[in-house]
This record gives sequence, C-alpha cells and structure tokens, in this order.
Amino acid sequence: MKNFDVKIPAGIRNNEKIRLLGQGKAGINGGSSGDLFIKINLENDSRFQIKGYNLYTDLCLTPWEAALGTKANVVGIDDEVSVYVPEGIQSGEKITISGKGYRDSKGGRGDLIANIKIMVPKQLTEQEKEIFLKLKEASSFNPRNIR
Repeated sequence: MKNFDVKIPAGIRNNEKIRLLGQGKAGINGGSSGDLFIKINLENDSRFQIKGYNLYTDLCLTPWEAALGTKANVVGIDDEVSVYVPEGIQSGEKITISGKGYRDSKGGRGDLIANIKIMVPKQLTEQEKEIFLKLKEASSFNPRNIR
C-alpha cells in the first residue's frame, strides 16, 4: 500500500479528477506503470452547501431583528462578514454577499448566500411574554390574511 500527498487545487469541482502520472498499476510484461486517478467528492457540511461556485448558509434572526432591521455577522469559509439586514425581511428571503463563495480555478469567487430564518424563543421570560402580549394587542398584522 502506498500513501500519497496530493495537492488539491483551488476551485476543484465535484466529480473532477486529479491525475498522478505513473502511480497506477504496473504495466503488462514489465511495461511502465499507468496513471492513478483520484475522483473528487465535495460534501456539504452542517454550515455550508455548495452549488456551482456559490456557497449557501443560514442566517438566523430574532423576530425583532427581522422586523426592525439589524447588522449581523455571517460566517464564511475564510472570515466573518458584517451584513445589513433590512427591516421587514422574511424567512426564506436571501442576502447575497458577492465574492465570498467558493474559489474557482481562475482566482475568482462565487457568492455567499445567506438564507434568512426567523427564530422564535422556545421559552420566554416573564418580561418577554409581557412584551409579546402587548405586541399582540397593539398589532393588527395577520400573516394569514396576506395574499
């Protein structure tokens, strides 16, 4: 069994192959060895999904951040990026951060796309509960009446 150190080039795509010259099986009747091909299988992880050169991630917001707008940090593969979240953003909407996605083979990059998810606290403090009850009384908004 042989071990190989293989440099994975930036921007390699799913199902592309890396060729190692002369590292395959020995040739017939003492001929030279063939080439070894390594097939690349990119897997999504818990934070990112890759589609082409774009990376997709979730940006979780509180109801008040979504309603009022906010600045939020989105974690990318290289760094954290601060983005402006406009007021009134809805779950399922997306914020695109240009040039922060997967690298291509020519030095460019795709986009990082943050999918908005509005999260509601599972347990409320008494003060939070009071505020939500006041909001319920003050608001005439009903999302089931929007067509």
